[in-house]
Amino acid sequence: MPQLYGLPALRSLMQDAAQEDTRSIYDPDRLRFALTVPAGGADAAALRARLAALLGSDRFALEPLFDAPEPDEPVTFTFAPFGLDRTLPEDALFGIAAELRGELGLVACDPDLGATAYVEPVPETPAGTEGVVMDAICWEKGTPPEPKTWALEKTRVVQAWAMSPGKGKGIIVAQPDTGVADHAEFADTTFDFGKSLNLIEGGSQPTDPLAASMSNPGHGTGTGSVLASGEGGRMKGAAPRATLVPIRAINDVKIFNAAPVAKAIDHAVSVGAHVISMSLGGIPSFALRQAIRRAVRQNVILVAAAGNCVGLVVWPAAYPEMIAVGGTNIRDRRWKGSSHGPAVDFAAPAEFVWRADRQKPDAPKDGIAGGQGTSFATALTAGIAALWLGHHGRAKVIAEANVRGVSVQALFRTAVQQTARKPVGFPSGLGAGVINAEALLSLALPSIASAAPESAFQDPSGGIEPALTRMFGPGRLDPDFDWDAHGPEVAALVLADARAGRSPRGAGREVRAFRQASSGLTDAAAASRDPRLAQLALRGRPPAPAILVPAPVDAGRLAGVLRSLGAAATPGITPEAAASVDPKDGQARLDAPGRRELLKPLTRRLEKGKQTVDLDRLDAGLARLHAEGTSARLDETTLIELEALVSLTDRPALPVTWRTTPEGRQVQSIDTDDPELGQFAALLVLARPDLEAGPLQAVGRVDGDGIHLGTGFVVGPGLVMTNRHVLEEFAAPLPRADNPRRWQMVRAATIDFSPSGNDPAQRFAIEEVAFAGPRQIHRLPISFDKLDMAILRVQPVNGAGMALPKPFRVNADPAWRGADANLFVVGFPAPPASVPRDERGALRHDVIERLRELYGLNYRRKYFSPGLAGAARAQAARATVFDHDATTLGGNSGSVVAQLSGDLPAVGLHFAGDWLRANHAHDLALVRAGTPGVAALLP
Repeated sequence: MPQLYGLPALRSLMQDAAQEDTRSIYDPDRLRFALTVPAGGADAAALRARLAALLGSDRFALEPLFDAPEPDEPVTFTFAPFGLDRTLPEDALFGIAAELRGELGLVACDPDLGATAYVEPVPETPAGTEGVVMDAICWEKGTPPEPKTWALEKTRVVQAWAMSPGKGKGIIVAQPDTGVADHAEFADTTFDFGKSLNLIEGGSQPTDPLAASMSNPGHGTGTGSVLASGEGGRMKGAAPRATLVPIRAINDVKIFNAAPVAKAIDHAVSVGAHVISMSLGGIPSFALRQAIRRAVRQNVILVAAAGNCVGLVVWPAAYPEMIAVGGTNIRDRRWKGSSHGPAVDFAAPAEFVWRADRQKPDAPKDGIAGGQGTSFATALTAGIAALWLGHHGRAKVIAEANVRGVSVQALFRTAVQQTARKPVGFPSGLGAGVINAEALLSLALPSIASAAPESAFQDPSGGIEPALTRMFGPGRLDPDFDWDAHGPEVAALVLADARAGRSPRGAGREVRAFRQASSGLTDAAAASRDPRLAQLALRGRPPAPAILVPAPVDAGRLAGVLRSLGAAATPGITPEAAASVDPKDGQARLDAPGRRELLKPLTRRLEKGKQTVDLDRLDAGLARLHAEGTSARLDETTLIELEALVSLTDRPALPVTWRTTPEGRQVQSIDTDDPELGQFAALLVLARPDLEAGPLQAVGRVDGDGIHLGTGFVVGPGLVMTNRHVLEEFAAPLPRADNPRRWQMVRAATIDFSPSGNDPAQRFAIEEVAFAGPRQIHRLPISFDKLDMAILRVQPVNGAGMALPKPFRVNADPAWRGADANLFVVGFPAPPASVPRDERGALRHDVIERLRELYGLNYRRKYFSPGLAGAARAQAARATVFDHDATTLGGNSGSVVAQLSGDLPAVGLHFAGDWLRANHAHDLALVRAGTPGVAALLP
């Protein structure tokens, strides 16, 4: 299966294009590009003809992005092939965009990526596949403050109402979001649905479907209520008499596509909106900035959320033309998840802001709850903007701006900054202070300080340069770098690395998200005079990401440690029985002799390696647990170390190494004398000859373009099994993500069976996809009713003349767990690329280093881990999932789970989980019994 890139890749995709596509051109899953032609360039008909000739197909939609192009302005068109989903990796999409731009002479060509830069915090983060960088948890624990108008009081909105009884009446506020659902808080809200638009399903009704597939259903309902909930509800909106125009422009606030947001802005302007509130964010695009500038010229106020849980300010808020709103709490301190930096203009409450809460179709229609995120700070600000316009009269505001030669946007920003409340100790990076509606309305228009003219906002990078400074330190902006061509990709890489925990100092300098730069950006960055661009784009071999979920230090987590300690004292205990152990049994075990016994495995590990761990610190933590049990007060780092220590007990990760047999043969083997094997030692001594005869050799490291993606294992002649989510990293399903007709390779994929994972003599090319689970694997949350499996055809003999290793026998007996629950996992752990945060939201690079020290791992090489099988997942629709407790880290996705008895058959395919939470595997006997496509391939 050949690799394709750029226009050849797009031409190949067009072979799968449908005759028509009934979906909206802005459907969030569609493959889509924004094409910007120079002013006076090709019209729609001419551009269509050129595209059809270039692609060899006319099966695509092409329409102007903006309703009425302005004179002497580049014109942007939305291009979307019929029936094709966006399934290519980001660098491939940017590669296509670059070649389209060159061939068609475009000003810009930006793909919609479905960027995941904006995080909406939730109380509990669901488990996800090991191949994804986890969203940092930034939910502040606690109870929403009373009264329910506290956020309005902190921003002096209640006092502003007394000054301006109109409360925003007559001001039109457009809200691009997920739409709105029926809710009691909207009983006396003024909507103008005649001006609304639904860009997701099409039509004009902006109804939020509250679908289970959405990661944050009801988001638009919550933000809309904070903005304009009427006066008769249990909570109040900031501008209860303003007119709200919901626009359904996104299906999921975490998945950002720039084209529909740009379209929503243009639509809002065309229907006469006075304020646009954007509680969303992602990466920049030429069309998005074009839409913002057009709106500013039409005297519209635009406010956007600074961002959540990522640190850097996201777009559109990062644009210098925009008003960016950060988040605070009731104590006027930064909400721990708020993005911050020089791009933030001011702040508003973002922690436990009361809002309408309805997230399911059958949920009560009168629920309210405390929300967290700069989404709500933005909605509050948009409501205050409506109060300001209504109080002074919009015509007078425009007249004042015109006299000064500035925009209404600039005038409002300056007025808010001039009147903001900045308490003692106000945190840096949140602008001028907390917005103060009373002082803002009290400030006469002529008394507003001089506002910066629009010429001050001509930053060619569109806000990217400050993000580079935050990530890499100060530098010199390269005036010759083509930001229109490469800016969106630079921003996508910067934000991805920021979410993973990259920083300019310490261990954070080495952190990378799993992203590759397109060849065009790599070449441009290498030639740039700004070395930061080269640092970003020349990425080498970033680690495969892993889930590492920061969690609060609480009684439940301490009980889990003590329960594990109690279970470890009972050899052979099943996972089900271990879960019911009384934590007090573990607490009793932590007397001085018990602590010495528990620390022995780590002491032996330290004697063999170069690691340095503070054993006295660990002993003190264990002593505190012994004395205080689940009420012990431990810091996060100490608890993580203790959890790692507990996981070493009878669950070691043994390196697979070469052993020379008495006959002089080289075989892959493990050290069965390792004292950490505990209850598994005797079993492994007996099993070692069988392990060396094939199973250890039959597991390999899957790489794409030389980058570690996961693990795979041989299951038949020329066949390797791995996860579908690993496959999705190097091949694209076509034409749709679900039930594709075929797969297109987009990276050179290989599997290497050596212990190091880096031996060309044991490396085999992956040639094509023989089978893949029918549904796309959405990384969060895990869906147990999806089959996360792929079977790949590989070279039977590689270029070095080596034959593919002997396959595992794939188990067909569904009763295997009743016979023997002992098992083992073989895979290639990768270092965590997601850095945990402490309770204040600060990155904890030291935790990653301590995990490495405690485990003594050399990442990306082959490891063997024994364990026990858990219960089947009865709640799963397919019921093909079981849990296991063998030690795994990121990179183990696609590992074999094999029975530690008989001929060591493969019984499971490891696909997801998280160290210290749970490990999940598909039961291969049940899969082959219920999936004809799998059964037909397996011997």
